[in-house]
Amino acid sequence: MSALMDRIIDIVADQSGIRRDRLSASSAIDQDLGISGDDVTELAEKLADEFGDWVWQWPWQRFALLDEGLSPLAPFWLVWRLMTWPIRGRVFDPSPYERLELGHIAKVIEAGHWFEP
Repeated sequence: MSALMDRIIDIVADQSGIRRDRLSASSAIDQDLGISGDDVTELAEKLADEFGDWVWQWPWQRFALLDEGLSPLAPFWLVWRLMTWPIRGRVFDPSPYERLELGHIAKVIEAGHWFEP
């Protein structure tokens, strides 16, 4: 692993509280790590502090939910999901967001400009 990848893993581990040994270049911020809402903003802030303000220009909204908080209907939604789970075969739907893997973040920082994963 490169020094840059190690540094990104350190930043994500510090920000998210996920143990470093559970993070890899193929870990996606939403699907694998569950980083969303204000945590995405905090991650972007830490990356921007270290690698430059251009990190804010990345299309973060494509890769994770940026809104914070739950709807007042969330408890009813969860009960409905649990009740219909045997029919649907799953409690939660797959993430609607694109995968942004830590390895891609490292490649973008190394290149110095955003490019598609």
